[in-house]
Amino acid sequence: MKKKLTNNLGLKLAALGLAIVIWLVIQSIADPMTTKTLTQTVEIRNEEVLSQQDENYTYSVVSGDTARFTISGKTSVISRLTASDFNVYADLSKLSIVNAVPVEITPKAYVDSSVEILPQSNTLQIEVDELTSIQKDVTVSTSGSAADGYAVGNTTCDPSLVTITGPKKILENADRLVVPINVNGRSSDFTENVQPVLYDKNGDEITADTVHIELDDPIRVTVQIWRTETLDVRLDFSGVTAASGYAITKTAYSPQQIVVTGADEDLDQSEAVSRGYVVFSVPGESNLTETTEGVFPIGDYLGDNLRLVDPDLRENGITYQITVEEKVSASWPVSFENIQLIGSNPDFTYSLASGDDSVSITVTGTEADLDDARSNDSGSIQFSLDVSNCDEPGEYSATVSAVLPDNIQLAPGQEIAIIVEEVPSSSDET
Repeated sequence: MKKKLTNNLGLKLAALGLAIVIWLVIQSIADPMTTKTLTQTVEIRNEEVLSQQDENYTYSVVSGDTARFTISGKTSVISRLTASDFNVYADLSKLSIVNAVPVEITPKAYVDSSVEILPQSNTLQIEVDELTSIQKDVTVSTSGSAADGYAVGNTTCDPSLVTITGPKKILENADRLVVPINVNGRSSDFTENVQPVLYDKNGDEITADTVHIELDDPIRVTVQIWRTETLDVRLDFSGVTAASGYAITKTAYSPQQIVVTGADEDLDQSEAVSRGYVVFSVPGESNLTETTEGVFPIGDYLGDNLRLVDPDLRENGITYQITVEEKVSASWPVSFENIQLIGSNPDFTYSLASGDDSVSITVTGTEADLDDARSNDSGSIQFSLDVSNCDEPGEYSATVSAVLPDNIQLAPGQEIAIIVEEVPSSSDET
């Protein structure tokens, strides 16, 4: 037996070694080494070190509040790991003279010991700052839409004023303390407890760990849900005038309907709600010579009891346009027999001194109005001459007057030369 075991011993050892190598190669191919880069927020430890040195000072993070690091190991192990499997922290007890501290990264106890954290150079930079306190009013910020036919009414907070402590540099830039609340689908009043959010002047949330909102409990927010009413809008432009030689040809505004809300008793007592519309006069624009656009701040005219539902309309108002066109002159040929003679004498005959059967009369208006008047067959246009002072035969100059559409005017100072003659008697005719 011994002879069989030792027979070709070298060849057998070589075969064993080759088998081991092949096994290692197979294992390497099946589960190769790999790397993964992770990102994690830096945990700050031993903050009390600063307050022990001076209780009136705290700190704010300048840079390095997140760390990127790379881990290495077998694919089967690395693929399952995330940033939360590692301790990523900065120990303020190791703060340098330039207010910097290296970020330390260690695996949590359950992480496979074969995992390697590759060298990294993450550094947390802080700024030591004066500890200060401010007070902010609480603002309710609603999101979502109430149920159809309803809108957000008044909101109240308890408490409505909150104290905030933290680094002076951060709090100097603090702007609003907001409690966000969702009103989606609501049709009745409700109350919720909400944690407030602090925003800076750029609208970004302040999340610094050293900023503390002094609250024992969340803020209690009560939201009233009011019913809505849709009203027609009527803007009156009667106080708007055009300059001499110009005419207002069109007015338009948008929107022509608004949705308002209010407490039930206010809606029930509102005259505008009962009649279904609101009327407002546009502040007088005068001597206009060109098309003008403007904004009517309707929210300022609704009074205290009604509120616009649309926030854009509340802020921007109703837009309007006043179209202004320059007037032009036109000469109209008018048959003399169609001119009414006022104060005529049946003993006289009247005719044009020129001997023509018609005369040109000048009117002014916009091109569109003149075209409309030319095509008017209603008989509303009437020219006349006052001949009551033509009391004996001869040549006279009579002033023209006319009944015209509102947007057309007779050019002033127009006179027509006429001949007045006696009607021949029967003996004269014989």
